[in-house]
Amino acid sequence: MRPAAVLGILATLALCACGPWGPKGVFPGGPLRGAAEPTPADWSFTEAHPLIAIETRGRWFRHSVTILCVAAEGKLYVMARHAPTKRWVQNAIADPRVRLEIGGRIYEGRAVRVDDAQDDSPVARAFLRKYVGVEVERARALTGPPAPGDDRAEVWTFRIDPPEAPS
Repeated sequence: MRPAAVLGILATLALCACGPWGPKGVFPGGPLRGAAEPTPADWSFTEAHPLIAIETRGRWFRHSVTILCVAAEGKLYVMARHAPTKRWVQNAIADPRVRLEIGGRIYEGRAVRVDDAQDDSPVARAFLRKYVGVEVERARALTGPPAPGDDRAEVWTFRIDPPEAPS
């Protein structure tokens, strides 16, 4: 195949993946489409959704990706693996306003980073229950960057607060 044809195919794929619509699988997207519904008081319904989409506000464009989520004590939490390298994380730190697509519905919120270092974390227990299928009495989230030589990914957790909530 000629280099120009390969370049054309790659450009088309990039435009489709990053166009003015939400993410498609592992490919990021642009703004999520649709009007926002009222922010739920209890996010436990998200347990039925292994992946959700989050839209953040970049310097020039909106950016959306699919991510993991858990509900703990009625609140919604999202996680980022290799967090410092993720564009959506950098965007959320700079501007915490986010939009979420869950089960075909759109919600607005504020992403607030949490450092859940407590010995018994409801978020860590919820994650193990939902994604690993393990029920434990106590769990602690790994916090902070891994030590040199440690091959674990740096994971950051964000709580999604109502859009009008203070930081």
